[in-house]
Amino acid sequence: HAHHYLATMVGLRCLLLLLLFSACGVHALLSQLLSQHPGRRGGTLRASRTSSFESSDEVANVNELTTNESDSIRKRVAVLVCPAQFCVPEDYEMLFDNLSLLQKEVNVDIASSSQTVPLGRTDWIKVARQLPTRAFLQAELNVKETLDWYFQAIEDGLAQIFEAEGPDVDICLVGHSIGGWVARAYLGGMSLSSSAVHQLAIKRCTSLVTLGTPHLSPDDALVDQTRGLLRAIEETPSCSPKFLEERGISITCVCSEGIAGRLELDPEKLIAIGSYLPLTGQFQGVNGDGIVPSSLAFLDQPAERVLVDKCAETGEAVRHIHVLPTPWNLLNPKEASIKLPYPSYVTSGVVKQWARFIK
Repeated sequence: HAHHYLATMVGLRCLLLLLLFSACGVHALLSQLLSQHPGRRGGTLRASRTSSFESSDEVANVNELTTNESDSIRKRVAVLVCPAQFCVPEDYEMLFDNLSLLQKEVNVDIASSSQTVPLGRTDWIKVARQLPTRAFLQAELNVKETLDWYFQAIEDGLAQIFEAEGPDVDICLVGHSIGGWVARAYLGGMSLSSSAVHQLAIKRCTSLVTLGTPHLSPDDALVDQTRGLLRAIEETPSCSPKFLEERGISITCVCSEGIAGRLELDPEKLIAIGSYLPLTGQFQGVNGDGIVPSSLAFLDQPAERVLVDKCAETGEAVRHIHVLPTPWNLLNPKEASIKLPYPSYVTSGVVKQWARFIK
C-alpha cells in the first residue's frame, strides 16, 4: 500500500511539473519526485560525522564554535527562508525548531519573526505563463518577468519581519534549492524593485546561506533547465559573491556529496543519475545530494563552501529533499507535505554544521 500511495503522489506531481516545465527539465524534476531517500576553487570546509569541519588548512570542531565567543554579545538576526520548488512554510518548521535549539551554540539570537517566504504550491503555476514564449524556447527567459511572483513573496516576508522587529534588525536569507539563486538574484537587484522594503533589506541583509542550490549553469549540460534564468544571474555582476560581499553580505554555499551517481541496482543511485546527467552531461564520478551535483553548488570566493556529507547524529548521507507533497496538497496548497525520514539540510544533525554562518 505504501508503494501504491507513493506512486499516486508522484504521478500527481508529475502532471503539475509537465505543465510548468518543458521536457528540458523533466529529468531532474522527476528524480526529485521519485526519490524515496531523500567549482569553486580554494579551501573546502567539510563537516564529518563528528561534526568537525575539515579543510586543507585546518580542522575545527562544531562543538567548539563558540569557545572564543561565549562571552561576547549575541547578535540578533531574523531568518527568512526562500523555499524549494513546491515547498510551503509548514515544511520548514523543523528548520526553525532546530535553529532555535542552536542559538547559544552559534552565538546568535534568532528573531521570533523569522519565517519562510509566504508561498503556496499553486503559486508555482505562474511559471506556466512563460511556456509558450519565444524566450522560453530559446532559453532566454527574463528573470524579473519570470520570477516576479517569487520576488514579491520575498518582499512580503521581509515586510512582516521589519514590521515586527523594526528597521534595525539584521537579516539572513536561507535559500533551499532554487530558493538560493532566487534570493541571490533578489539581493543583486534583479527584481528591479524600488520599494522601501527592498532598499531596507539590501541595507540590513548580512548573510545569505544556500542549501543544495545549483548556482552554475555549465556549458556541457545536456539541457538548460532554467531556460536562461540561472545563466542571466551568473552574468549579472551585482549578483556575484564579490559584489555582495562588498555590500556587507556574506555568502555560504552548503551541499552534500553523500549520494554518488552510479550504475547500480539501487533506486537512489539511479535517481541521482537521472538528475546529475542532464545537469552536468555525465554521471560517473559525480557526487551530490541526490538531486544537485556538488560541482554546481559552490560559488567562487569570497563565498564560503561547506560540505555536509553525513548527519552528525546518525551518520547517514544528507539528501536534497526533506518532504514530499501529498495528493490533498492540490486541494489545500498550503498543507504541510509528508516528512521524509532521512537526513536533509534541515535535520538537526546537519543544521548544526552550517548554522554558524548565519550572521
